[in-house]
Amino acid sequence: MNAAIYFKWLQRKNRFRNPECIIELSNFFDFSRISNFEHAEIQKYLDELSKNEISYTYPSHIHYPQAFYFMKEPPLFIEYLGEPVWNQSQMFSVVGSRKCHLLTQQWIQTELKEFIIKSKMTAVSGGAVGVDQAVHITALKAGHPTIVVVPCGLMQMYPKNLIDLKEEILFQKGAYISEFEMNQKVQKSYFYLRNRLIAALGNFCLVAQATTKSGTLLTVHHALEFGKPIVTIPAHPQMIDFSGNQKLAQEGAALIYNSDDLHVFWHAESWSGPVFKNRASTCGVQNLELAL
Repeated sequence: MNAAIYFKWLQRKNRFRNPECIIELSNFFDFSRISNFEHAEIQKYLDELSKNEISYTYPSHIHYPQAFYFMKEPPLFIEYLGEPVWNQSQMFSVVGSRKCHLLTQQWIQTELKEFIIKSKMTAVSGGAVGVDQAVHITALKAGHPTIVVVPCGLMQMYPKNLIDLKEEILFQKGAYISEFEMNQKVQKSYFYLRNRLIAALGNFCLVAQATTKSGTLLTVHHALEFGKPIVTIPAHPQMIDFSGNQKLAQEGAALIYNSDDLHVFWHAESWSGPVFKNRASTCGVQNLELAL
């Protein structure tokens, strides 16, 4: 419990930053630095999480996502509903437009579904209307868990219709995950923080549909910073809704046409050893290995 209080205190103090890359509670930490008032407030908050059946984790905790140790500034405190599937399954991230083209939706419902069934990988996305929700629903129809990373507290779901998926996502052993306190409403700046977690969790990032000026490409930026491969779906050059896909293809992203392409890509990537495997993080974590 001391570690939970310490990391929650540190998160509130640093406002989601972890510039010193703290990943464990030092034996020499002086708990008198945490005032009695702060300690009581944090303990009260942790009790409220338990009452609402919200689990939590933090660096060095058994359920803390191993992928986060590879980040430049690992999250200090994470709240989640469901199962900690991130340490039990290989994962891939999917990002895309809120204005999901019919062709994109059909591709997700057929080709991506087939890939999930073949690979047994867990799909990670942001829960937004459009591509994100199409991915979560498709994963559920494939009979596999999915991870929803939200830009808000877990008691203030955004968008609201994510609540409609809650029962099935939890039934399939998936999870909702958030870096924000449970009653925190969404704010524009939180999407940036949310996106970096999506990028970190996936072993690779699939761009289903994007324009050149979109939040989707910000997630791609995070993924590239983490050394994650980028794959994208090709499109006709006059399809403006896919201009971001075309830009990524020009810049070297792998082109994926169907589930077989995606499966071959992942098989080759796993066999050759992705750049992020066995890599010590910038926080100095040694001998951590993602289960590929």
